[in-house]
Amino acid sequence: MNLKTFSYRYAQEILEHECCNESLKELLDICSKCPLPIYKNKSKSQPKLDVVQQIINSYFKIVFEKNGWESEPLVTPMEYEDSLRGDFRKTFEKKVSRDGKKEFSLQIEVEMGNIASSYRNYFKFQLSYAHKLADIAILILPCDSLSKRIDSGVASFEKTVREIPSADLSITVPILVIGLDDTDVVELDVSQLSTDINIVKGSKNRYKKEHLELVHNFIEIN
Repeated sequence: MNLKTFSYRYAQEILEHECCNESLKELLDICSKCPLPIYKNKSKSQPKLDVVQQIINSYFKIVFEKNGWESEPLVTPMEYEDSLRGDFRKTFEKKVSRDGKKEFSLQIEVEMGNIASSYRNYFKFQLSYAHKLADIAILILPCDSLSKRIDSGVASFEKTVREIPSADLSITVPILVIGLDDTDVVELDVSQLSTDINIVKGSKNRYKKEHLELVHNFIEIN
């Protein structure tokens, strides 16, 4: 994928510093290698919807976990009765520690779904930041053109970039927004790997194993 970024409260500038730049390099490398999985006629009523979001989600889960990211971390302390979970978190060691802090943590939300979920992501980011569970938040989502190929009402990079600055008084955590841009990206025709849409989507437990094997095979090939 091509990538677009937006830095809120100097998130990217912090990550580009010599103390943290290895974490940024790892993050952008994973995002840039995300596939563009298509399945023509996945929606008979809306032929323009051809991108399979479930494969994108599975790609990130497999690759982040492979690189040592914790999956579904708590965004509130353990003792909280009403706990919430994020998508991924990883703690990195600072190469340079001028502020006395030797580690920093990144928390990620991958948002390929409805726009309403974005507001929940901001809340989880703020909770983690307030409880010192994360220092910088990362939001990965599609750009407009890609979102319109996934489904209607899907969150997009452009909309997020317009919204976040208006919440300056309530969102205090530094956030790096990463947009997945499908412009001139080579498509992965998933129908060549499996003609069973249930396996392609992996939305039911009985198909989950085959779905993950399909995504694993793509990652190994590329």
